[in-house]
Amino acid sequence: MSPAASFAERWARDNLTREATPDELVVLNLFPVTCEGNEIEAAKRARRYYKARGPGGLTELWHKRHPDDDDILSSCQDVYIVPLRYRSAGGRRLTILRLPSPTAQDGSLSAKALLARWLMILDIRLREDPTPGEEVIFIDVADLQPAHIKHHFRGSYWKDFIWCMKVVYPLRITEVHVINTQRLKTMSLLLLHLGLYPWRPKVIQIHSNVNSIEDALGADRYLVENLPYEYGGKAGAMKDLNDEWTKKLLSNSKWLQTEERMFYDTDLKPEARTRTRHRSAVRGLRGTIASYDVVTRTHSCRSLHRHEDLDDGIHGAYRTLKVTGEKFYK
Repeated sequence: MSPAASFAERWARDNLTREATPDELVVLNLFPVTCEGNEIEAAKRARRYYKARGPGGLTELWHKRHPDDDDILSSCQDVYIVPLRYRSAGGRRLTILRLPSPTAQDGSLSAKALLARWLMILDIRLREDPTPGEEVIFIDVADLQPAHIKHHFRGSYWKDFIWCMKVVYPLRITEVHVINTQRLKTMSLLLLHLGLYPWRPKVIQIHSNVNSIEDALGADRYLVENLPYEYGGKAGAMKDLNDEWTKKLLSNSKWLQTEERMFYDTDLKPEARTRTRHRSAVRGLRGTIASYDVVTRTHSCRSLHRHEDLDDGIHGAYRTLKVTGEKFYK
């Protein structure tokens, strides 16, 4: 292959056991941009992307993509997800979530249906506009009540979704603005349950009222008239914009399922090299049978953790345990 080949072509050659489709190459070329030009990190992120969409990956969120499923259709009415049609002056994509919608029932909202649907919307939007651009999210919690989230955080759905956005997806979320929080007295607990708390205050910003939308981007302005009616714009009502995306989900049902099967059936070649921390662990084991010198919790607990390659350490640094005879020292 020519040295001038794109990152996508080189990565596909080194990692896929089949030929990449043209659409795949377009998406793969987004990873270096997402990783700020670092092709080593881009290669890791791309590999995590394929693993997350394959067997053993995010099976609860990225598999069984049926927009006409009753839970998905119910979620479309319970929570509005509206990617705005236009970007900010700086080229950033904006999405507004109304959590819950004004017409939502009093029962607990389904996190699984909400986040599986959000991933479908992200994929459709990426298909329509496969160009680089940071993600900015606004979450409107004006109507949020304890009953809506009573069972919302069972399972690891939010944790998996946030992990996907941070270290897997081809586009990265750079800001999350939680708006209309004036009635919430437990924002820290809410952010913790959403899996957003580790990002605060670098990424998460809290706003007590709705007037912050056009100001939240700072110098990177967004035209007010392109906002929904509820936020002072002229782009349409949130319900109508959400219904448009519901129709788009249904019309893309076949494509979503074809993509799901393609990634699920994709085999990756073995990684070209072993990570350094694994080699050092092996060296620590060398020359001993009944005992060992150094074992890291990352290595010894590897089989207990669902995700690999969490390079940015979102779960905190692991301590090193030194073992000598029958005594353990921290």
